[in-house]
Amino acid sequence: MRRFVLAVVLLGACGGTQIPIHSGYKSDKAKPWKKPKAIALDEKSEGKAEGDLNYKDYKRAKWFSIDIPANGELNLRLEVTPPGDEANEEFDLAMEVLDPGYRVISKSDKEEEDAGELNKTRTLYDLTPGKYLVHLYLQGRMDSADFVLRAAYKRTSAAEIKSDFPAKVAFTPPLPMVPITDDTPKSYKPATTATVKIKKNGPRGPAQPVTKVEKPGPAPSAKSARVIGLSVSGGGTQITLGIGTANEVNSGWKGTISGVPGGFVVDSCNERTCKATVKATPDQIKAAGGNVTLTP
Repeated sequence: MRRFVLAVVLLGACGGTQIPIHSGYKSDKAKPWKKPKAIALDEKSEGKAEGDLNYKDYKRAKWFSIDIPANGELNLRLEVTPPGDEANEEFDLAMEVLDPGYRVISKSDKEEEDAGELNKTRTLYDLTPGKYLVHLYLQGRMDSADFVLRAAYKRTSAAEIKSDFPAKVAFTPPLPMVPITDDTPKSYKPATTATVKIKKNGPRGPAQPVTKVEKPGPAPSAKSARVIGLSVSGGGTQITLGIGTANEVNSGWKGTISGVPGGFVVDSCNERTCKATVKATPDQIKAAGGNVTLTP
């Protein structure tokens, strides 16, 4: 261990590459997501943010917020310029999107198919009004980059849906009256049950074991889902499916998109989303409406 420390000290003294040993943030107690930089949408419902990141200068991440005024879809396009003349094959600027409840609904990092790409696109559908966060962060201690983040919002509902509760709730029928005093006739006598005694003739043999037959449960039925994210991959288009909160869909289920030929198999399922790769273009999936049927 002492030899290793000495080697590191000598390497630094000789002018070797200094690898930062800090976390990339100025303070461990900082909460930058509490004060994100707002991306304002113009009259065309478009917005842009740009900047730079540098791990060794404690500028590992940037947080942005986008206010969605009504139900609609959001398209994000990230353009990355890494440092140096030669491209680093392991470099990747990560991006994730969080909903108003601070839940990650879309991400792009080294685990995704577009890892290392300098142009990343994410489209999120069926968003409800609220403040959404975009988190950009470096994944390597020697990384730095310049970036441009472009956002485009499209409203999909003309008006907010208003609830008519309780206009269509049925009234309960009147309950029967219950007398205050017991109205049972005095001459009423409850029926008696005769007791039958069985005489035993000799000793009984050992009791026969009872075999329980378990009835098979009902087979899971088909489930509906929606496409909430799209990204281009080498084998087609990777889609993110919103499956709700019932947690009834598992990896390996088969799916089809209404209006798009062919099927697919979902994977990477969690409590709210699943992923799949579809042999179709994002425009074909978007034009079909994004309605998905899932079966076991």
